[in-house]
Amino acid sequence: MSSSPAHRQKPLQIGMIGAGTVGGGVYEIIMGRLRSQHQRLPSMMDTSSLAPSKKIVPHHPSMGPSFIISKICVRDRNKTRNFHIDKEATTIVTDIHSIIHDKDIDIVVDAMGDCDLSRFVVLESLQKGKSVVSANKFLIAYCMDEIRETVLKVQGLAQQQQREPREHHSHSNSSSSGVRNRTTLFGYEAAVCSGIPIIQSLQTSFSGDIIHEIMGICNGTTNYILCKMEQGADYEEALKEAQELGCSEADISADVQGYDVRAKIAILSKLAFGTTVHIDSIPCMGISEISSVDFEYAKLLGCTIKLIGTAERLSDFGEHDGDLSVYVAPKLIPTTHLLSNTRGVDNTIAIKSANLGVTSYSGPGAGRFPTANSIVADICRIASNTASLDPFPLARNIGIDNDYSSAFYIRITFHDELGIIRRVGELAEMNGVSICSVLQNPIKNRMSADFVVTTEECKYSQVEQMCQDIGRQEFAHNIPIFMPMLSEYGHL
Repeated sequence: MSSSPAHRQKPLQIGMIGAGTVGGGVYEIIMGRLRSQHQRLPSMMDTSSLAPSKKIVPHHPSMGPSFIISKICVRDRNKTRNFHIDKEATTIVTDIHSIIHDKDIDIVVDAMGDCDLSRFVVLESLQKGKSVVSANKFLIAYCMDEIRETVLKVQGLAQQQQREPREHHSHSNSSSSGVRNRTTLFGYEAAVCSGIPIIQSLQTSFSGDIIHEIMGICNGTTNYILCKMEQGADYEEALKEAQELGCSEADISADVQGYDVRAKIAILSKLAFGTTVHIDSIPCMGISEISSVDFEYAKLLGCTIKLIGTAERLSDFGEHDGDLSVYVAPKLIPTTHLLSNTRGVDNTIAIKSANLGVTSYSGPGAGRFPTANSIVADICRIASNTASLDPFPLARNIGIDNDYSSAFYIRITFHDELGIIRRVGELAEMNGVSICSVLQNPIKNRMSADFVVTTEECKYSQVEQMCQDIGRQEFAHNIPIFMPMLSEYGHL
């Protein structure tokens, strides 16, 4: 190929908003590791339009398109960062509009945590014809339809402009819409499971398949806490250790109450089934009420406990053509199940589909470079025009029924008296719940003891009401803790 100017390509310019842990990782990968890799290869990139200090990321065909982070927007430009910024190559700004309205910026990276500000940045940038990469799961879960509509609308306007006569097109370039003659794309690989390429897989690898169920461990903090509790630590001790490691959200309730997983399973459900499930309608139970005694009983049942996000098509006879059910809950998982071996902050997603059966995807679910790597992968796909044109390619109208069915584990804390198990059995019968087994460790303190009831498969609402009824009994200390159980022979 000729290396004449006509065949050279200018580097894509990136504007990044946010320079915290993840933003710093993105900068170090692009301006450090990739820069060093590119500089070892012959250059075919036209850098004539850049200042001498910015001629830093040479292009070679084997390396794909080149790019440079030319601007970073931060709240405080004088704050000390935990990564080195090349100020000759990258301008530090404090006004997000200086990135959104900069015509030289091709890709905007949203590395913020603020959902409202992220929404403004993402939608405004897309409307200006810029491609966007975001790691904000809450933004995407709440606004996925709005983002998709904006991306497709801007793509349609760009195609319309390309079809117009050249003289009319030259006038339209100066229109207030700001849409440029370039494909506008939206990437969000880092929003779910950090370093696992699950978004790209769902966008492209199941096109000829039909997904029946997707479930998994998608929060590294809670998985770390539950693993520590399985080893004997109490909840508060494990939580403190997770916070000290820096693997938790700034608002720890987003992790331990399951809100983080709820946002992620909403996104995965949309990709897998094509139907938008409003995030606030998803039943969500966290891990803050789980104690070491639950792991004792789980061990007796041959299980461990994991916080699981689940989305599945309901079926009576295995046909998988019923309503869609989406929920988040700690689950008792058989120790033989593939999810039971996910340790520490790692994540695992399992998918059951018509053609492939069960496939699984595992890897780091948190951390500076795993998350940054997924952002950079999206940038590379956008730069090479291999990203999905439609951020949510599958569109279906499936009914939603989040009153899911499962076998359940129920732990009842009580002060000892006659007739407790008989009364629990009566309340189960009143709510249409069939008891499978009763487990009880020897009572050491009659004023505060526990026993466990497991049920046959029933509805979530039935068990919830049964536990409310038990909680009103004089012997009960509180409303019982309950969790769905994953049968070794059941789902996935």
